Amino acid sequence: MMLKLYYSPGACSLAVHIALREAGLDFETVKVNLQTHKRANGDDYYAISPRGYVPLVEFADGSRHTEGAALLQYIADLARHLEHGRRFEQRIHPLTR
Repeated sequence: MMLKLYYSPGACSLAVHIALREAGLDFETVKVNLQTHKRANGDDYYAISPRGYVPLVEFADGSRHTEGAALLQYIADLARHLEHGRRFEQRIHPLTR
C-alpha cells in the first residue's frame, strides 16, 4: 500500500510524518508551502486540499484524509495489523525471517 503525505515543516503534520516513519510504512512525501499554498513543484495545493491544511494523506485508491488524530489512529492500527501478520508468518514459517 502506497501512501502520500502532504506536509509542511514545523506544522502539525510532523506527528503523522513521525508515526509513518516509526511504523515502517511505505510512503512518499510532498512538501507544501503553507504561506503560498503551493506544492514543491509549484502546483496549487488548493487543488488537492480545498482548505489548504496539512497533514493530508492520500491513499492508493485516491481518497484523501486530513484529520491528524484519525490519521495517527489509522497508522497505529495498520502498524499493529502488519506486525501481527509478521509474527504470524514467523510462527508458520520460522525460516523466513
